[in-house]
Amino acid sequence: MTEGKCTFGSRMPIDIHMLNEIISREVKHFRNYKIYRPNFGSIPVTGKFYAAHDQHKSESKEQEEKVDHYHKNVAQTRAKGPRSKYSAPATENQVYGWYFKPLVPMDRNDRRFYNPKKESSHTKVEIIILMNNPKKRA
Repeated sequence: MTEGKCTFGSRMPIDIHMLNEIISREVKHFRNYKIYRPNFGSIPVTGKFYAAHDQHKSESKEQEEKVDHYHKNVAQTRAKGPRSKYSAPATENQVYGWYFKPLVPMDRNDRRFYNPKKESSHTKVEIIILMNNPKKRA
């Protein structure tokens, strides 16, 4: 043992063939895209001054029409809700409020489904407080 050196663990020698194989397998799944396709569903926090699609240059009538068409598509897509995108709720949170009609039609005369509480101790106290409020007394 040598004094003053850490002997915890040891490094394996680097095998260049193994390293090349790992890099080739990782690079195989990367793709470089040449054309920008905007995601109309996402909402950008801010515009990027350096992005080519955010810079409005008045070059020609065709370019202005493309920009107007892009803005129109974005506005239409954002105006649509999840009901126009999906036929059924896609997430569990969308289930609440998706079906706005009750499964069983409610008859207010049938006490099995409709039994409102007319008075409680809380509402009585609230009414007394509201009636005795000096600010509300004209």
